Amino acid sequence: MRKSFALLAALCVLAAAPIAAPPLARWFGVSRLPDNWTEARKGWLFRSGEIPAADAANVLRSERVGTVLDLTDADHDAGSGAERAAAQKLGVRYVHLPVAQPREAVLANLARAVAEIERARQRGDRVLVHCQYGHRRSAAALALYARIIEREPPDVAYTEFTRYSEADSSWSQGVRQMLEDNLPALRAQVAADLAQPSPDGAASLDARAEPGG
Repeated sequence: MRKSFALLAALCVLAAAPIAAPPLARWFGVSRLPDNWTEARKGWLFRSGEIPAADAANVLRSERVGTVLDLTDADHDAGSGAERAAAQKLGVRYVHLPVAQPREAVLANLARAVAEIERARQRGDRVLVHCQYGHRRSAAALALYARIIEREPPDVAYTEFTRYSEADSSWSQGVRQMLEDNLPALRAQVAADLAQPSPDGAASLDARAEPGG
């Protein structure tokens, strides 16, 4: 019963986060990095909150990002549209994989994110994985990458949750349990995705209209 409650609570709050602080003033045309910008793997893999719309092109250019994985909600177009346009102009691969209920969609798009990160690494891209606040969904994607691709044990992989959350919070426990319970199926999906021909690095993908996305 407690396990089921924790899982339900995790799904319900996966997209939730504390109220974001007001954006800092942009002086002299200098853009700022998104909230919670973190170098998760030295030199190539980053996670953050959403890029401010006015700064999208400058951030992608200055940080030399080659692939953007946007995990925000399907109807969250405030920043997604600006990011997509900036990415297309700069030749950056932009992939929108909404990590939102139902659970099947959450799992499917987290697995897709893992495959996209690995494809980008193989291409030599610098990769940005972001959600709205850079605090939960991006953490889940990177933890799953560590479990499936890097073959890290749970106690190592899920330390990603501790950057901006407590390791023993109901959210952390619930999402960890959900991913571990579904790990064989997630591994299989990632392997199947990676077995497909590699897409054009500069192409964009929006999983909102696809089944399960």
